[in-house]
Amino acid sequence: MVVCLTAMVVLLFGNVTLRYVFNSGINVSDELSRLAFVWLIFLGAVLALRDHQHIGVTMLVRRFGPGGRKATHIACQLLTLWVLWLMADGSWKQTVIGLGTRLPVTGLPMAVFDAAVLYAAAAMALLTLIDLVRVLAGGAPPLDASPEDPLV
Repeated sequence: MVVCLTAMVVLLFGNVTLRYVFNSGINVSDELSRLAFVWLIFLGAVLALRDHQHIGVTMLVRRFGPGGRKATHIACQLLTLWVLWLMADGSWKQTVIGLGTRLPVTGLPMAVFDAAVLYAAAAMALLTLIDLVRVLAGGAPPLDASPEDPLV
């Protein structure tokens, strides 16, 4: 993520500086910055899932007992795996299609954008499976609420 963010800053700042100061520019900076941004977003999404920082509406689930929380968590993880399968399947098809399409300035295959989605779907599915196995083996589901939360 640091590499993507650094590349974006350097390319865009350098391009703006070159355009205004030297009346020239870096032709590939827009495409490479957009590519870095897409990868930054999907890398961040995987890290957020790993740390259980994704958006969750737990107002109702926090009122359940331990058994209800566990059942709800397992059901949500199974639905998440299904959605990630759909995401991986679609991104795989788009990646294959994108191999034959080139970006106009850099000449890179369009698949470099779609591969970010494929990576995210695979990594998130692995993390979700690990969490599901942990909970099925008797571990407690992760709770978003702190003990001081009045809704617990």
